[in-house]
Amino acid sequence: KIFKGAGAPCAQGTMRDSRTAKIGGRNDSDSESESNDNDGGYEAMECEWPNVGLDEDIFGLSICSLTRDFWLLSVKKGDPVNRYSRVLTSFTLLFGCLAIQIFLLSQVKRFVSAKAVHDVRIAYDRFEHVMYDGHTTVFAETPTLERRGIGGELGQFFNKTRFHDLTDEEQASACRIPLSQPLFFWVVLFVWSLVCMREIRVTKELFQGLITNTQTCDSMQNALEDEDGIEGGAFVIARLTVGMKIALTFLVILPRFGITAYLLWLGCRWLLATNNFADLILNSVALEFILCLKDVLYLAMVPRRSQLDLADTTIKPPTPKEPESLAAFTGTVVWGLLAAAWVTCYMGFKGFGMHVNGMQQVLREYQWDVHNVCTQWVLERYAV
Repeated sequence: KIFKGAGAPCAQGTMRDSRTAKIGGRNDSDSESESNDNDGGYEAMECEWPNVGLDEDIFGLSICSLTRDFWLLSVKKGDPVNRYSRVLTSFTLLFGCLAIQIFLLSQVKRFVSAKAVHDVRIAYDRFEHVMYDGHTTVFAETPTLERRGIGGELGQFFNKTRFHDLTDEEQASACRIPLSQPLFFWVVLFVWSLVCMREIRVTKELFQGLITNTQTCDSMQNALEDEDGIEGGAFVIARLTVGMKIALTFLVILPRFGITAYLLWLGCRWLLATNNFADLILNSVALEFILCLKDVLYLAMVPRRSQLDLADTTIKPPTPKEPESLAAFTGTVVWGLLAAAWVTCYMGFKGFGMHVNGMQQVLREYQWDVHNVCTQWVLERYAV
């Protein structure tokens, strides 16, 4: 697999010429249009990507088992009892993984996130009441009292000197609100969002390679193709029946996407309510263990034979052929921009003489009035 015309190897796939004509070379009917496309005398190149291996986790195992075993059943190879047993085992692990993830998400929201949100709302309510000398409006009374100062930080009622009327504990609770250090908190949320965006990107590419780019057939007998020419070796999932595509979409792809999207929201909510800078970092790391559960169960409970079959099963690449372009080299940066946009829209921002509240519902109608007041407090408490 070489990069024809350039003499350089392509590590990830087969690179080949995407044009039959070259500037200053062959003359054909398309030479004029191709000359316009190849300004400077360079050949336009195209990358043909190889097949992609399935992720070695519970989701990849379920895809491998469902396609391989039903293909073997359709061509009448192997003991049907073994085939059905592996399908049953694989999907028992899949449903168990999903059940544990959903249960943990519900309990984190109930016992961890909810308590943190409750405490940070009380801390900010007390700060607003004291700093505005009681000149507040009641924004909400349930489940906790939430008051907001009238006029904001630049209004006539805001009094910085009232900060010393707060107790030491109240000062600490207010100044450690994550939104009191918006840049630091933005970066933490951005890193956490990238973790989830990676999972969403993998899920999207799995859908493209397994559902969109895979041909539809009438029988699972035509589903797999020998990839390496060795009998019993590696196979590529080349075709799937409509029923199989629907099953994989609703049993594997959509649950994976849904859990990741919910965890992204729940993680941002919990982090925004984390009223301690050190815990902010620890919590962002701890959240990932829910995503890693699929890998833990796979390594701990999947037999060696199934792991070998998974390693020998591939799918079509998300983009089979990709012409050389600016988008091909920089397009994936969009995922980082998407993460940045999500963080900004979620937490809001302050700047240009105004503040915009985001979609977050932890500190609703946040006034962005803590940072400046707490500057001296932070310098004193975090000095080394």
